[in-house]
Amino acid sequence: MKKNSFFAFCFAFIPGAGQMYLGMMKRGVSLMLAFSVISVAAGFLYLPILTVFLPVLWFFAFFDTFNIKAIPYEQRAAQDAFLFQLDGAFHRDWKALVQRRHTLIGGGCILLGFYLLYTSLLRPFLWKLSDYLPWLYDLLRAVPSLIVAVAIIALGIHLAFGGREISAPPQAGDDFVEYGGKRDE
Repeated sequence: MKKNSFFAFCFAFIPGAGQMYLGMMKRGVSLMLAFSVISVAAGFLYLPILTVFLPVLWFFAFFDTFNIKAIPYEQRAAQDAFLFQLDGAFHRDWKALVQRRHTLIGGGCILLGFYLLYTSLLRPFLWKLSDYLPWLYDLLRAVPSLIVAVAIIALGIHLAFGGREISAPPQAGDDFVEYGGKRDE
């Protein structure tokens, strides 16, 4: 099905919309989602450095629309896929993933819970304090960025120096004698 070149040009200005207009929904959704996540994370977590990626993503989406337009319609449908390989993420065994990464998921939940408590309980009071103690308000407003920075540093340390080694349980035939406690003799 041939699409209108003018509409493709207009939709190309919105990251992902041009791809969706041309029938590549997965690709368009992943571009829109990436653009939105980067924008929200930059504003929400006070990390303006993330905005460096927005023009790159915008230009990629803009020119990708015209590359897709040049592909015949029959071939487009076969090439439609998520940009970030999300297809496999929806078919994983989630129970096994949670069992393997329970500490990481639990830590993320704790951080999210503390952040929600901060924004719903502490932040409204800080707004009132901003007239009297502006430095304290500025310091506490930076808490989300501080949490992200500490998490990134912790992840870097973990990746650089490795995690704790988990020793394998002894196998039959190993030189290991299990202590069975006191014996009644």
